[in-house]
Amino acid sequence: MILPILHGRADGPFLTAWTFPPTLTLGLLFAAALYGLALRAARRAGRPTPPSWQVGSYYAGLLTTAVALLGPLDTWNDELFFLHMAQHLVLIQVAAPLLLLGRPVQVILRGLPARRTKAVLGGVLRRRVSRWVLTALTHPAVAFVLFNASMVLWHLPSLYNAALENDLVHDLEHAFFFGTALIYWWAIIEPVPRHHKLKLHWALVSLFFSMIIGSAVGAILTLADNPVYAYYVGAPRVWGLSVMDDQQIGGLLMWVVGGLVYSGIMLGMFIAALNRDAEPEDTSDEVEAAEEWAAEPRHFSRPA
Repeated sequence: MILPILHGRADGPFLTAWTFPPTLTLGLLFAAALYGLALRAARRAGRPTPPSWQVGSYYAGLLTTAVALLGPLDTWNDELFFLHMAQHLVLIQVAAPLLLLGRPVQVILRGLPARRTKAVLGGVLRRRVSRWVLTALTHPAVAFVLFNASMVLWHLPSLYNAALENDLVHDLEHAFFFGTALIYWWAIIEPVPRHHKLKLHWALVSLFFSMIIGSAVGAILTLADNPVYAYYVGAPRVWGLSVMDDQQIGGLLMWVVGGLVYSGIMLGMFIAALNRDAEPEDTSDEVEAAEEWAAEPRHFSRPA
């Protein structure tokens, strides 16, 4: 197996249905420790670091990732479709943006000695192919297509059933959802200064159409007359839910709850923009710090 088997079995109480596969568990712990050590090193070196709320966002992102991939949402997703939908929504709408709000790339680079930072950036960015790939993948239009194409394609019955029947395909599905979500939110949140930052109006347009696409998939599942995914027809019925009840709840989660999350994010971004316009002087230090950090690797956003 190339990827570890991440999925447990629903053979106990729901809230205690946690599994801790070594690779994924150690990966999350490593991500937490690396960020903390880099943050400490950057502060000791007198370099700019994110405010406390962004640091908290990063660790909240790791926590929600653990909830989605180690907890009951993962253990029970073979039995209940709506929990599988909840797991996907947590990964792409909560965990991914929270992680990026913590500015992990900035923190890690600022925590390294100056020579090491230049070596790391140079080793990746001096190569034309790697620069082109990074620039292309993180372009807002490309990110939008990848994110929403992944959402639609993996909900096709053939792929969705295959993911439920094969752990390796299931891991690949989650990798696509989470990976494309990180790329998508990258351009909206701007975890690295000067790198494909979407202007507010385009970010709102992107989020609006992502909401429409996700809601359309959810509406199709909710309003379907028959089970869409054959796998759940033969799955054990729990909590007294029929196959159609389960499917409709899952569809509503994607249609209504997912839409509300997008709407809340758009509203929050709009209010934050109004506050910045009303009090521009409050962001001067942050902008100055970002410009200082970006001065060296300025070529990151554009291939030579």
